[in-house]
Amino acid sequence: SLYRYVPWNYHEPRPGTYDFSGDKDLEYFLQLANDTGLLVILRAGPYICAEWDMGGLPAWLLEKKSIVLRSSDSDYLAAVEKWMGVLLPKMRTHLYHNGGPIIMVQVENEYGSYFACDYDYLRALLKLFRQHLGDEMVLFTTDGASQFHLKCGALQGLYATVDFAPGGNVTAAFLAQRSSEPTGPLVNSEFYTGWLDHWGHRHSVVPTQAIAKTLDEILARGANVNLYMFIGGTNFAYWNGANMPYLPQPTSYDYDAPLSEAGDLTEKYFALREVIGMYKQLPEGLIPPTTPKFAYGKVHLQKVGTVLDILDTLSPDGPVKSTYPLTFVQLKQYFGFVLYRTTLPKNCTEPTQLSSPSNGVHDRAYVSVDGV
Repeated sequence: SLYRYVPWNYHEPRPGTYDFSGDKDLEYFLQLANDTGLLVILRAGPYICAEWDMGGLPAWLLEKKSIVLRSSDSDYLAAVEKWMGVLLPKMRTHLYHNGGPIIMVQVENEYGSYFACDYDYLRALLKLFRQHLGDEMVLFTTDGASQFHLKCGALQGLYATVDFAPGGNVTAAFLAQRSSEPTGPLVNSEFYTGWLDHWGHRHSVVPTQAIAKTLDEILARGANVNLYMFIGGTNFAYWNGANMPYLPQPTSYDYDAPLSEAGDLTEKYFALREVIGMYKQLPEGLIPPTTPKFAYGKVHLQKVGTVLDILDTLSPDGPVKSTYPLTFVQLKQYFGFVLYRTTLPKNCTEPTQLSSPSNGVHDRAYVSVDGV
């Protein structure tokens, strides 16, 4: 089975403007999976994962200053209901019992790690998903493998699964799941085959031996497992997310996965394949080779100017003038950069130190004086 996130902000960049074209054509992906003989586990959100910008939630939600994300806040739920009213009906024909590849649908993601602990929110999502997908589809949640995380992440009517990394106590992890689900399949929805990177930090590497050993322990218990990630990927443009306390992901999401970001076979791939072969019959035939690499020589770049030199090109409508600096949300600039400029008075008798308010810079700020 394939795991498939659905980032809300990828498909509804502006309120009421929906885009399922080109590389956003989710239904084409599902049909392709079905034609190939692959099953799909849909992770529909609305929140999907910290490693995607704003967890997949659209930044325009923040235009309502009092909104409480991932809660039963009326403004937030109203937006969620509209979005799910567009997304979920599209998914109905792709459900397994309707001839499609989708065998399970995840509701929210690791909600037990969020501060709100709002059961009314989870109940509202359960009702919404059932309304659009019917009673036959298996709906589930994913949370950390502890009673602490499952306390606020699990809800009756949603099958509770857990996620955990190699090297831990597999028995204790599944006992935590059993505290919420006394019967039913044991499931590690995210078995971490590597780990994510952060800007300014070394590339994360998780030892192959530890992953193979824990995978063996999981399968020996007859449990179900999803390899997260099986193949590395790339966060193009500004879609990369960040973790607390503000640790942004780079463009690369290689993850030290069994298949690299370039799709190359790794030592880890063969080690995990060997473990899986102890429990399942492996497909016959040759393993596809690693893709060939080429040296393209030098690429000469020509400088066309600085950002200040091409402002008229980048912003043909000119600057937005305001007495006080406006936020990205107020400017409806949900990605990229904003250039703030002002002219300071000469001979200021009472200069003050430049500072950022507590709710100010959430990313990075570059400060220059007279262009320096």
